[in-house]
Amino acid sequence: MKNMGDGRRVARVEREIQATIAQFLIRGFKVPLPGLVTVASVKMPADLRAAKVYISVLGDEKQQDEALDLLQERAFEIQNYIGKELKMRYCPKLTFYLDHATEQVLKVEKILHELELERKAKNPGESSDESDDE
Repeated sequence: MKNMGDGRRVARVEREIQATIAQFLIRGFKVPLPGLVTVASVKMPADLRAAKVYISVLGDEKQQDEALDLLQERAFEIQNYIGKELKMRYCPKLTFYLDHATEQVLKVEKILHELELERKAKNPGESSDESDDE
């Protein structure tokens, strides 16, 4: 039976790989990435031999696809960097995916903002500062 520390170990390695990839994108990536790319999360199985890397790209769909393609093309280079930085027994095989969670959050925030503007337009006398006067 596996011990309970394995889950914590996997989570720790996921965080380390996430930070290392982010560091590589800032310092070592020779090709400019389209849009603003962040490493949203990394998910790995217990054997740590593969890593699903979820990236968030602030930009249009074309920029998202280009960034994803570039990262996947350079996955081997990034794997080598991880191997040197983290000195792991096995360097995980990286596969990149778009993370749509950030995109969804931004859409929801935009909708909420628009609803707030609509509400204020319908009730112009109403102000969120009024409750402070009581």
